[in-house]
Amino acid sequence: MGDLATLATTGGGLGLLAVVIGYLLASNRADRREYQDAVDRAERRADEADARARAAVAASEALQQAVDEARAGRRAAEDRAALAERELARYRPPGGAP
Repeated sequence: MGDLATLATTGGGLGLLAVVIGYLLASNRADRREYQDAVDRAERRADEADARARAAVAASEALQQAVDEARAGRRAAEDRAALAERELARYRPPGGAP
């Protein structure tokens, strides 16, 4: 009879231990899932930020190209104007009067 009481007590202790272990395993699984979800959200935000940064760089490069083209156009116009002034100077009288 004493062995039965010891077995019941030990079995109850083992049962409680099994319940605690099961609870800990389930809690650990939930924590891992929550952690992985947080990592996924952080990676998604980082990817979105990277995409926005790339778009900003592309827009900046496009604007810089437009500025460079405008400067080249201005220089070409200034060159044509200087050439026209030199041509006009050839036909002006020597006194400089127009």
